[in-house]
Amino acid sequence: MIFKEEEKQGYFSIFHFKCKMCGIEKKISSENTKNVECIPINKAVVNATIAIGIGYAQLSELSASIDIPPMSSNTYQSMLSSVGDVVHASAWDEMKNAGDEEREIALKNGILDEDGTPMCTVIADGQWSKRSYKTKYDAFSGAATIIGYNTRKVLFVGIRNRYCSICQKALNRDENKPAHNCFLNWTSSSTGMEADGILEGFLNSVQMHGLKYNKLIGDSDSSVLKRLNEVLPYGPHFTVQKIECRNHLLRNSGQKLLALTKRTEYPVHLRKFIQNNILRFRSDITKAVEYRKASDLSMSNKIAG
Repeated sequence: MIFKEEEKQGYFSIFHFKCKMCGIEKKISSENTKNVECIPINKAVVNATIAIGIGYAQLSELSASIDIPPMSSNTYQSMLSSVGDVVHASAWDEMKNAGDEEREIALKNGILDEDGTPMCTVIADGQWSKRSYKTKYDAFSGAATIIGYNTRKVLFVGIRNRYCSICQKALNRDENKPAHNCFLNWTSSSTGMEADGILEGFLNSVQMHGLKYNKLIGDSDSSVLKRLNEVLPYGPHFTVQKIECRNHLLRNSGQKLLALTKRTEYPVHLRKFIQNNILRFRSDITKAVEYRKASDLSMSNKIAG
């Protein structure tokens, strides 16, 4: 048989062969399409770009560097939409499973509200597409994550986007927006994304997991607790308790000590002493926290200690 042509579909190929004697033609695929356990190469490549945080332009450059013809932009976008749906569905399934585990632990330990709804402690924080710690907060997208304290698994992710390239392109050209899957869902400042995303998780906790989040472990950002107290997701008689995160406590105390070293009204030897022992102070706080947590006192006495 002699090779006739190659039919390319992204990184997947079908090779056409023809017999020189009888003229029978055969097709050989670059991968077994009947094997349902294997991820097709095109989906695997697009999934890899999501995992490492690159897009179509970087993928095309990589393909050119290793002398492999890249997939077209339309094929990439089609695969990206397909893979995105699978990732989204898988993520929600995992979050629901995590909620089931947290609910079982709460029922086992008898941590219930007056109406019999299981309650659990959660850890929550926000993250943005652009580092903006103590600088201008102008990230186009952000997310807030809620994690179960007992399972250490994600219970909810709230995503906020205040930019859509297709909408912006239509606006710049003074055209009507084409039909597209628009992710634009936020018009306020980037600083409000965290509080709103966490609030969404609290509002949906009973519907998603049959749980109430009665205690919140988080950083020293007061806007989250303020937002929860304004909306009261579980009714006017249920207040979420805030627990300060030890890591943020250490970071904030370190910043305060560092700020003291720059205040010239204090003696030089005192400022140098503080600067040289900041890590030692952090270690002392950590050991004190571990010692108090291991004691048999009540929670209020532990915190006071």
